[in-house]
Amino acid sequence: MSETAIETANGPRRGTPQVVAAIWVALCLGLAGMAEHLLPEKYVQDAHHIEHLALSATGPAADSFVTTAWVYKLFGGFAIPELTALVTFVLFLVVLFRCAPWLEISRFGPVELTLFCFCAVEAAIYIAPYSKESIVVLVVLTLTLVSTKPAGDVAFLTVVCLYGGFIRQYWFIIAALYVGMRLLLRMRRPMWIVAFIVLAVLVMAVGVSAVMHMNLNSFRQMVAQYNSAYAQTAIKDYIPVNGPVGGAANALLSLILLAAPIPLIITGSPVYLVFAALMIVLWLTLFTTVRDGMRQGLFRTDVRSARASALLLATLPTLAIFEPDYGSYLKHLTPLLPLFFLSLRARRAPRDHAGPAGPPTFSDPATSSRGHTS
Repeated sequence: MSETAIETANGPRRGTPQVVAAIWVALCLGLAGMAEHLLPEKYVQDAHHIEHLALSATGPAADSFVTTAWVYKLFGGFAIPELTALVTFVLFLVVLFRCAPWLEISRFGPVELTLFCFCAVEAAIYIAPYSKESIVVLVVLTLTLVSTKPAGDVAFLTVVCLYGGFIRQYWFIIAALYVGMRLLLRMRRPMWIVAFIVLAVLVMAVGVSAVMHMNLNSFRQMVAQYNSAYAQTAIKDYIPVNGPVGGAANALLSLILLAAPIPLIITGSPVYLVFAALMIVLWLTLFTTVRDGMRQGLFRTDVRSARASALLLATLPTLAIFEPDYGSYLKHLTPLLPLFFLSLRARRAPRDHAGPAGPPTFSDPATSSRGHTS
């Protein structure tokens, strides 16, 4: 069969993911515009709180919700709530299509197409209503737009620190971990990543104990007192040891249980089982990509994949320290979900870009994949 005939035969099959993606985005766009009226109260209580702060929000404040309300007010976001929801959802789509270009969707397998649909519906639920996560979308968008030169990392870190200073202070931790990950990803030994995470968590546990006279898990406990929306999926401390060692151990165990949500699997809930399965697939994919990519030197040339992997790896241990429950974890992870596409794409690179002889070569994901001719 000729190459043209093969392309013709495969055309409908390869176009199916794009059809599914287009229909799903349209449905999620409708959900985003009507989220306030369609979703249960627990999903929009933060949105209502931010909306109630609209009149009193006159500038940045110690309360991050007030600052978020001020940002929305600054851009006229309270004038037509439905329009604001659609705009923030479309901003997320810009990030999504930066990480998963439309032409590339035709080559998606089941995992990638599931992730795409998951991204869209979670954005409609957690980002379209008034939320701090809508501002994180701008942070992630910056990561996808800046230059691949070191100046790009500096610009991104500047935006991260601004967000940390005005909205969520723990993003300073993410910034520090991101720098460490970016440097370590250039090395050839994946175990350095594991050692860095363990050391970083232990240093934070010792620092919090010495300076603030608290356990590292105290942050999660304090947030949990005021967050009853997702109490049924609370993240617990399973190691009954106080002090820096116990705090670090519980944080590292929580990290593992965020990547592999075994407590949710044990519940037997179909919804939780689907979420847990997807989290396991995504994080396992990232971990194996990082392992293989470091060994093969991928992250020395593929800057976009290196940045996406570094940010995801920096975020996971941070969320393990601060997240009170799996609902909050999913909400705060949603703006970063598109970055997993760069990891999935990196795993495809050896197959897609392999030459007729010799080892596979990797190309920058910013460049559209092109088919090989014989």
